This record gives sequence, structure tokens and C-alpha cells, in this order.
Amino acid sequence: MELRAYFEKYPDEATCIEELKNKRLENGLTCRKCSHDVHSFRRNDLKFQCRKCGNRISLRSGTVMENSNLPIRYWMICIELMTLTHRKISILKIQYLLGHKRYEPIWLMVQKIRLVMKIRDEKYRLRAYSEFDPEFLQKIDKMTIEKKKTKSASD
Repeated sequence: MELRAYFEKYPDEATCIEELKNKRLENGLTCRKCSHDVHSFRRNDLKFQCRKCGNRISLRSGTVMENSNLPIRYWMICIELMTLTHRKISILKIQYLLGHKRYEPIWLMVQKIRLVMKIRDEKYRLRAYSEFDPEFLQKIDKMTIEKKKTKSASD
């Protein structure tokens, strides 16, 4: 997804909360006390409440965002930036883009995201083949075509 389209899809914190809530429910949410799987969502404190026993589960619990006070939108923007680019992005640059005053919470957020990405990447190692960007292959093709043209012209 392009960054522009991303900001159109998630314009504010409420939209990001709704998206995370839907993803949590889609992946399945079970109560830790009674193992019941039907919950209602409390918007005032951002918690799921078990309909059987009343136990509450935070929207962020069990995710990389657990124990963080940063807005969910910060997390979603940072994850999008880190997965959108092939290169590493500076934490100072992320802090600047988010408009956050303190470096430490942004640093911790990025470290947690990198750890999750590392764990995910270890599951999916490339073994028998390599992957190239299509642009890289097109540039090679153009270069070889140009070399062939210059060789045929000089012959």
C-alpha cells in the first residue's frame, strides 16, 4: 500500500483502534479465566469484556503494543514505514515524522517491532532461490541491449 493511501485509510486514532479491534476479533480472542470466546468491546477503556465471566482483556494485551502508552496510530504508522521500505529507517526520522517530543519511547517501539519482524523472518527463510526486484532485472536487460547495439554498430 502506498503511504498516501495508508493515511487515507487510517486518518485518525479512532479508525486505527477500530481496525485493531477487528483484527483481534478476527484472529480469535479467548478469555484467560473461562476460555469463552465471545466478548464485547468497551470503548471507554479500550478493553474486551468476556460475556460469560466478565473478565476484561486490554486491546493491546498479547500484542507488540502491550504496556505502551503511545497511540495505536503511532504503532501502525511505524509498522507501515518499516515494512514499506527495503532499507532501515532512522529512529530519529520516525520520531520526526510522528511529531513526538521524546526519543526513548519511539526507540523502544522500533526495537519491539524489529524483534517481531526478526522472529517472523526466521520462520520464512529463503533456501533454494533468490528474489530480485523487477526494476533491477529491467536495468540489466536495458544495459545488455545497449551493449549489444554498440557491439553490432562497431562490427
